[in-house]
Amino acid sequence: MAYTKGHISANWNNSYKSFPYIKQSIKDSEIQEWRSQGYTHDSFSGVMYSQSNKENQMPDWVYDIADTLELKNVGFVFYKMCTLEIMPVHADHFETYCRVFNVHSSEVCRAIVFLEDWKSGHYFEIDNIGVVNWSAGDYYVWQGDIPHAASNIGISPRYTLQITGTK
Repeated sequence: MAYTKGHISANWNNSYKSFPYIKQSIKDSEIQEWRSQGYTHDSFSGVMYSQSNKENQMPDWVYDIADTLELKNVGFVFYKMCTLEIMPVHADHFETYCRVFNVHSSEVCRAIVFLEDWKSGHYFEIDNIGVVNWSAGDYYVWQGDIPHAASNIGISPRYTLQITGTK
């Protein structure tokens, strides 16, 4: 198995729901690939609250999660997918992370932590395995270029915490 899954205690508040999320750009080459596969969306992905905006403050509890997952040199992104938002199957490239920390992409880990219990219409896929019915605190961690996807065809937002780091 190219990923691990687990569960941590969901000891956080709902402050992430009120963050000023913004849409971040996706590479044109990825969008062109998805369009060639038949996707017709005007935009791809949800909205994010990340450390790349220097004004954004991360809550203290995200560092506890990174410690529990034994990740170092971490970066955090809160990810919100609203109704009908999708992120087709892709593999992360980690270009900026690799440049900043001087590591090869095969050394980089990505963790997805589900911040709330699963709701109807929420979907995650990793390495061709569909995932539903998760509980708040469930997580997946993988290293390198594992294909994954997400979508929300439900009526409520889907919130996750994305952590990038190394072991």
